[in-house]
Amino acid sequence: EYLKAELNGLMKKSAFIKEVRGRGLLLAMEFDSDIAQEVVAGCIASGLLVNRLKTNAIRFIPPLVITNDDINQAIGILDKVLAGVKK
Repeated sequence: EYLKAELNGLMKKSAFIKEVRGRGLLLAMEFDSDIAQEVVAGCIASGLLVNRLKTNAIRFIPPLVITNDDINQAIGILDKVLAGVKK
């Protein structure tokens, strides 16, 4: 619930995020354009492993033992990457 809430918070900051969806820790973020590969590359370069689901969506599959501190760190990385994406 905490991860999904934090991802929804990013959606409120970035108008190009269309949807955050999923159940439990298997979550996806969909964009309004084909920027998923750029987001994935930026996240991996910054130490956050995510994968491209489609050309306009990324997927999060964190371990079951993830902590709120881990989520905060991941959200910080994702926020910086999204801020630098060419829309």
